[in-house]
Amino acid sequence: MTATFPVTPFEELMLYQDSRAYPCVCFIRLRFDGALDREAFEVAARAALTRHPMLSATVIQRRGRPCWHSVDQAEPAIVWNKAVVSEQCPRADALYLACKAGLRLLVTVDRDHSDLLVEFHHACCDGQGIFQFIHDLLIAYANETAEALPGLTLPTLDQDRLPQRGSMNLTVFRLLKMARKQSVGLLGIRQFIMRAPQPLVPHDRYPADSDPPDPYPALCAHHFDRGTATAFRTAAKRLGVTANDLLTRDLFLAIREFRHRDNTGGEDNASYEKEWLRLMIPISLRRASDRRTPAANVVSSVFLDRRGVDMADAEQLLESVKDEMNLIKRLQLGFTFIFSLYANRLLPGGLRRTAAGRRCHTSAVFTNLGKTLAGGPLPKSEGRLVCGNVRLDHVEIAPPIAPYMCAAFAASWYAKRLSITLHYDPRPLTAAGAVELLKIFVTKIRQSVGHAEELLAV
Repeated sequence: MTATFPVTPFEELMLYQDSRAYPCVCFIRLRFDGALDREAFEVAARAALTRHPMLSATVIQRRGRPCWHSVDQAEPAIVWNKAVVSEQCPRADALYLACKAGLRLLVTVDRDHSDLLVEFHHACCDGQGIFQFIHDLLIAYANETAEALPGLTLPTLDQDRLPQRGSMNLTVFRLLKMARKQSVGLLGIRQFIMRAPQPLVPHDRYPADSDPPDPYPALCAHHFDRGTATAFRTAAKRLGVTANDLLTRDLFLAIREFRHRDNTGGEDNASYEKEWLRLMIPISLRRASDRRTPAANVVSSVFLDRRGVDMADAEQLLESVKDEMNLIKRLQLGFTFIFSLYANRLLPGGLRRTAAGRRCHTSAVFTNLGKTLAGGPLPKSEGRLVCGNVRLDHVEIAPPIAPYMCAAFAASWYAKRLSITLHYDPRPLTAAGAVELLKIFVTKIRQSVGHAEELLAV
C-alpha cells in the first residue's frame, strides 16, 4: 500500500535548503558499550521504520509542487562496518529524497564497543521526532536479543495523525486568539530583515553543486559528569533562569571570546563589537496530543540577535536572554516563523527564493533537546539504558550546517549528564578552531556553575 500527502511549508524550506555543498541533514550519534548483533539490529530497524512513515518516504513532484510518497514495508538503509570504534565519525553521504528515503543508519562495531550514527534529512522530521524512532529501535533491538526482558512494549502511535502535522494544532479559535500577540512577531520579522548578522568566521558560501565538507560530518563533543550537570541545573535555578537561558547566554559569551581570540574583527574592535550575531534556536510546537504522532516536523525557530557590546556585562546579557525567551513563550512567537513561511510560499519565487541563502542570516544554531530517552520500559545501569546485550553510554546530537553558518551546537541530557555537541563546517572552521570554540563554551558553562555557588555563599 502506498500513500501520497502534501509537503508542509517547513518541510518545503528544508527541501530547498538542501544542496550537495550543504546537505540539510541531521545526525544523532549513539555510543554503546558492547557489540551490536547485526541480525537482531536489522530486524529491529525494520520493525521501527514501519512505525514512522516519514522516514521511509521519498519526494515526488505533483502539479509542480513537491509531495511525499510513502511505501509500506520499506527496507531501512543500513551501512555495517566492522572496525575499531573511535572518535572519528564514519563518512556520511547526502540523502537525495527524490530517489531514496531520508534515513540512513551507519553502524561501526568492534569486539567491545559499537557506534551508531543515525543520519536523517531535516525535511522528514525534527530532533524530537527522530528520538521517537530511536526509542522504538532500541526497544525492538532489546526484544530481538537473547538477553531480552519480558514486557518491553513499544508505545502506541497513530499514523492517521501525520496529515495534521502541518496544522500545528491551530484551530480557527486559537488563530484568532493569537492574532494580537503575533503583532509583536512582525517587529521581529522587521529586525530579521534589516539586520545583517555576521558569520562566526568570515567566509563566502560555496557553490551549491560543489563537493560536500570533508570530513562529513565533522563533530566534536563534551560530556559533563553527573555532578557538574546537576550543579549547572542548580546554578540556573539560583540565578532565576532556565537551564536553556543560561546555556544560551554562555554560548553568546563563548562566540564573542572565540572571535576575539581569532582576531576575526581585525584592528577596528569598536566597529567589530557593533556587528550583529544571530543564534537560531529551534522550538518545539508539540502539545500533549502529539505524543502519539509518528516522527515528523512539529517545530519552528526563533532568532536571538546580540552585538559584542551587548555581551560586555554577562549578568545583563543573561537577564536580556531570559526576558526575550519569556516573551517568546508568553506571546507564542514560535509560530511567527511558521506563519512567515506560509506567507512566503505565496510570493513570487516562493520558498525556493527564501532558501537561496545569498547572505548570512544566522551566525550559529543552538538546539537544546532536553532529556533524551528518559522514559520507556528499558532497564538502566548507572542511569544508562541497557538494550539487550549493549548499554547506551553517550548520545551526541548534530543539527545541519548551512551557507555562512559554520557551527551548529546541540545540548542534551542523558543519564543525568549534560552533553554539548558541535557540528562544524571544516572548510571555513578548522578542526583545531572547532575544538577551541567548544572548549571555550565548556569553560563558560563551568564558570556559570562557579558564579552561582559564589552568590549562594554571600
